[in-house]
Amino acid sequence: MQEASTRDVSADTGIPKSNLARWKKQSSEILHFEGTMKRFHLHGAGRPVLIPNADGLEAFMHKRRDAELALTCTHLVNYLKRNHKPWLEQYLSDHRSGYKSLLKLLQQFCARHGFTRQKPAKSKQTQEQLEKVR
Repeated sequence: MQEASTRDVSADTGIPKSNLARWKKQSSEILHFEGTMKRFHLHGAGRPVLIPNADGLEAFMHKRRDAELALTCTHLVNYLKRNHKPWLEQYLSDHRSGYKSLLKLLQQFCARHGFTRQKPAKSKQTQEQLEKVR
């Protein structure tokens, strides 16, 4: 295929001629590549994280979960107030419905990191029975 014209190869494979011409120019670099040939993901892909120190927020969430405490968006907002007040004020002032968009951002952050929302359900056991199990 390296000797065939880009027009013929494009007609046979359906790959645009511009791609084939670029690959032909870069053929020596492509063929002599010494890195891993298997990539599971592209670095830098995806939406950038808006929340500052997202790792710290995630650690806070895991700490509350490990202590078997409830985790709500109010707790996350309070964490941001304590640790990232300038960013929080800027975020709220930049958006028309700032608090509502902040809650949506935090809910998406929780879902992305494996925290699901609790849905109310009827408790079949009393609180005393649940305390005994613990």
